[in-house]
Amino acid sequence: MSAAWPHGDPRAVARSILADPRFHAPAEKSTPSWWSWLLDELGKWWNRLWEPLRNAIGNEWLAHAIGIAVLVVVLTFLTFVIVRFARGLRVRRPARTSVTASALPAEADARTLFALALAAAAEGRHHDAAALLWSSALRALDERGRIRYDAARTPGEWRRAVRDPAFDALARDAVIALFGDRGADASLVARMRDAYDRVLAPA
Repeated sequence: MSAAWPHGDPRAVARSILADPRFHAPAEKSTPSWWSWLLDELGKWWNRLWEPLRNAIGNEWLAHAIGIAVLVVVLTFLTFVIVRFARGLRVRRPARTSVTASALPAEADARTLFALALAAAAEGRHHDAAALLWSSALRALDERGRIRYDAARTPGEWRRAVRDPAFDALARDAVIALFGDRGADASLVARMRDAYDRVLAPA
């Protein structure tokens, strides 16, 4: 048998103290994440936006369905406009033209163009040399009656018209030299000269 406590049972005293709200620590309020805040704000915006539609239709599910459909159409249209606008602003790399397109006579013959190509190659102007070799080859094909010269033809159209493996090689290097990122160098010009000789070798 336990002795009586003069001031009461300590366990009962402790329970009464713990039950007093004054001794309770205030609960910490959790700060919502930015993602939760954004979702809440979007939800409020959505409700404000479609509240008149819900009131007019009287069916919340149908109002949400119509709202989502309209939102998808608007977003699709905006995406289309942005893509078109971005394409219009995109800086297009101009074709790297040289004296071959501006300073040469319009009716320069193949021999003149070839001589200018050799001079450009000797001076290290490989881009000019490649462009001149390409122009000379096209003029030479016309002069020899193999294919009529047409400045509007693309290299691919020229290849289909000429149908010559050596000319295919010449056209591929010409495209790399005139329109590619790498540009022309001495080895490319040498390959073009070799292909040029094979394309225009005497029958």
